[in-house]
Amino acid sequence: MYYEFNVSLGGRHLFATAERSCQDSSKAKQLAHTLYSKFPESEGYSVTCTRYETSSTRIAAVDLL
Repeated sequence: MYYEFNVSLGGRHLFATAERSCQDSSKAKQLAHTLYSKFPESEGYSVTCTRYETSSTRIAAVDLL
């Protein structure tokens, strides 16, 4: 699982965080607090967050041969 934050100004995309930037909910809360304080709505910014849930299954590499 990871969280992706997007910041835009006046409806135009500025930047997004990378997958490796925020991989648990406590870091997401900290980052959200920082982004909302640095990029306030009162100045035209928008901060959105998407949580991506992923799963994986380990397989034997030999089965790919």
